[in-house]
Amino acid sequence: MIDTKQILPAILSYAQSADLSAIRSFLTTNPAEPFVAIGSGGAESAADLAALLYGARGGLSVAVSPYTLNSFSDETLKTGKVLLVSRGGHNNDIVYATRRALKVNPGKSAALNFSCGDRNDARKLFLKAGSELSFYTPMPRSHEGFVSTGTAFSYFSILTRIFQPDVDLEKYKMLPEKPYTLCRNDDSPLTPADFAGVKSYLFLHGSWGRPVAKNLEGKAVETGLATGCICDYRNYCHGRFIFTSNHLEDSAVVLFISPRERDIAYRTRKFLPAGAKLVIIETEHDAPEASLDLLIRATEFFHAICTVYGQDPTSPGNPGRIDKRVPMWVPFMAEMKKYGPLSWS
Repeated sequence: MIDTKQILPAILSYAQSADLSAIRSFLTTNPAEPFVAIGSGGAESAADLAALLYGARGGLSVAVSPYTLNSFSDETLKTGKVLLVSRGGHNNDIVYATRRALKVNPGKSAALNFSCGDRNDARKLFLKAGSELSFYTPMPRSHEGFVSTGTAFSYFSILTRIFQPDVDLEKYKMLPEKPYTLCRNDDSPLTPADFAGVKSYLFLHGSWGRPVAKNLEGKAVETGLATGCICDYRNYCHGRFIFTSNHLEDSAVVLFISPRERDIAYRTRKFLPAGAKLVIIETEHDAPEASLDLLIRATEFFHAICTVYGQDPTSPGNPGRIDKRVPMWVPFMAEMKKYGPLSWS
């Protein structure tokens, strides 16, 4: 089991002292330009955070997976900036996305990696193309195993400092005394053990919580704890509450709350049944560091329920005996070349 108290302080120290001037310049110059962030697996929520923070500075932004990237035409990718997010830069997906980005938009495509070793094939492509936009930031290894806990902390802390340069990351080395609240909707308290029978989580977000909702959903599914549904507060109010009504005993609602969502979270709770299980994860910040704060709190909740479910995120149970190495290497590049981007006329 990953221990946040053991891995987080070193990550924050590295992020606080890292020289991020070059990538900050890339991401903050001409903020009105469109922006595409690309990441998969453990880097998916990091790409989403990059898109969220970029968009908050005034640009149109989106986060996509390398597979979804193929739907974009060359003309679309030429209109703005591209950021490829990958810890090591060596999996097939990010290498494919890097090759395409450098072919279509080499002058405005960049990468953010934590390794520059021989296995970083994506970085090699940047060097071969003569591009200086492959940004390498060394971060400590956390030996996290199957689920990317340390990688998420690294990306969220680095991106927080890029977009909020004066942030004090040191204060997050001390974990919150009460990182989350577990209760029924009538405010009767619950413990992590009360979530043993939960099979589905609904992750409600508004602003800074969006990438954290993605991260926690990914952790829950990748560890085999439960299924998850990510939606904003309004989409939940537009009909998805029916799932909660039909599954009061085996589902739970996770509310990510920053100062912007306090009112809508309160109003949403008013129509929920008294017995609905709630996980309340709240930050006092209304700035990029809010996402980092929410991630730390959400990760503590995740670790607590891993123990309840009897799962170790570094090596989750796999009763179907699917070879964990095989899915990553399912071929897809030939399919991409065959069909090309989506187009209709």
